[in-house]
Amino acid sequence: MNNTVFTDTIEKLQNQGLETLKQAQAAQIAAVNSVRDLVNNATSKIPGSANLGNVPAVVTQINELNASYAVKLIEQQNEYVNQLVSLFKSVAVKPEAPAADGTKEA
Repeated sequence: MNNTVFTDTIEKLQNQGLETLKQAQAAQIAAVNSVRDLVNNATSKIPGSANLGNVPAVVTQINELNASYAVKLIEQQNEYVNQLVSLFKSVAVKPEAPAADGTKEA
């Protein structure tokens, strides 16, 4: 397989994966939005519901943790792939030995 064809195929698969993830996230956002609206309507009538006001701060903190984790994960994966590439680059390719009649063996 040609290197360009291989890398193009990998890139297409990655793009499809990202698009699928984006669609799943959009569906989750829509579902959470619906739940939020239900909770807002229900809690507006409950005494003491003001304590739910710190939920956005917690969500923000979780989002920051997730973003930090994602960066660390990408860095770790990048290091792993670099180590693999180094290993493959260090593989010595043996030249073809000449046949008894002086031609190269296939």
